[in-house]
Amino acid sequence: MNERLQRILLVVGFVLIVGLLAFGLYWVFFRPQPTGPVVTPPVTGKPGTLPGTGQAPPPGTVTSVTPGLPTPGGVPTQVPTLPTGVPSVQRTAVLSEARTTNISMSKGGQLRGYNPNDGKFYRIGADGQAVPLSNQVFFNVDQVAWANGSDKAVLEYPDGSNIYYDFATDKQVTLPKHWEDFNFAPQDDRIVAKSIGNNEDNRFLVVANPDGTNAKAVEPLGNNHDKVHSSWSPNNQMIAYSFTGEPMGYDRQQILLLGQNRENFKGLVVEGRGFIPEWSPSGKNLLYSVYSSDNGYIPSIWVSGAQGESVNANRRNLQLNTWADKCAWQNENVLICGVPTQLGRGAGLQRELFENTPDEIYKIDLAAGTKVNLGAPAGNAAVKEMTITADGSAALFTDATTGRLVRFNLQ
Repeated sequence: MNERLQRILLVVGFVLIVGLLAFGLYWVFFRPQPTGPVVTPPVTGKPGTLPGTGQAPPPGTVTSVTPGLPTPGGVPTQVPTLPTGVPSVQRTAVLSEARTTNISMSKGGQLRGYNPNDGKFYRIGADGQAVPLSNQVFFNVDQVAWANGSDKAVLEYPDGSNIYYDFATDKQVTLPKHWEDFNFAPQDDRIVAKSIGNNEDNRFLVVANPDGTNAKAVEPLGNNHDKVHSSWSPNNQMIAYSFTGEPMGYDRQQILLLGQNRENFKGLVVEGRGFIPEWSPSGKNLLYSVYSSDNGYIPSIWVSGAQGESVNANRRNLQLNTWADKCAWQNENVLICGVPTQLGRGAGLQRELFENTPDEIYKIDLAAGTKVNLGAPAGNAAVKEMTITADGSAALFTDATTGRLVRFNLQ
């Protein structure tokens, strides 16, 4: 055998050995492990679309939820009986064509809102007539924390500036720039906020007079300041909630309810993430929304007891896919909610993709155990903020698509 042939055989042998070693490594460490058979469900929608939440019942359809209030012993409140056969478009009226944000109903039955186009705050009557609360102009207001029974508010700006303003007296006070996330006490005599200092040792949940005086640190926040949110309950027990409860797994968590005297309240257990709460008028109960992997990360609304030993009492899923801040309490027993007509998988993770999805309005009677689809408001409106008139006859909300203020009659 000549030298040239030997070299060729050596090269071929080397290549074969390297190839066998590479295949052996792949087979031992990198080959896919066998699994059970994969069943691909049939595609029912158009190509490129995500699976949705299913078909809603026709308007006027009455379906059931588990009856009973979260806290026992409550006396059911009488609510108007819904007339049958009233088209949803006839229930709808546009109160204001002007862009309206940060709406709130005072205890006196006055609707307040902000017009970002002209920078003024208005009181809006049942006929849609808007009367300025003040001639003062406030451009580029980001967040508004309204007082409950008086025309006072804390205004937050994108640059971190904060102003307390009394519209009845035109009194203005500048609040500390390192304060954020404001909320008023039920009697409007105090506010709660987060004081975010430059270092972790100087970050606290604080309560103070609305003008910022007599401030008192309630809870240290440290590096958990982004996990605490101000929310003063109507019964004056809670001032905030926190995502710092005991670990309970990926799709379950414990929400801590914080009082102004560092009380040791029971933690609220919720089945999911993305917790958004709405207190009932008494503060005894809580509506909230969460999403989880069990339902494709689509938000669903739940109700639970939320006072003292009744925290977690009668906690249950209301079987409607929406966010809690698209709902409002008509009274202690009845909820009114905007429910998107279609939500795709992952809506809870990417809410901004579904903000303009048209809604249908549902009425949920917790005492009777019923929910009624009242139909879709005219104009393909999407609920952004909702409140209920003092007499309970209508829901008022801003349309996420147009910014208009819309009235939807509930009777």
